[in-house]
Amino acid sequence: MDQIVPSSAVAVLVAAFLTTAISALLSRDRSRQPVPVKIQVQRDQNTGKRF
Repeated sequence: MDQIVPSSAVAVLVAAFLTTAISALLSRDRSRQPVPVKIQVQRDQNTGKRF
């Protein structure tokens, strides 16, 4: 009886993951969109030159 509850919980989590993964793979209407990335340039504190 003690192993039934954790096994059921794992089965539910695996099923939810598979459902999400399959639906994400099958949906073709979503195109990849570029994500803006801000990069900070590191400079030397004494000279101000880039590393």
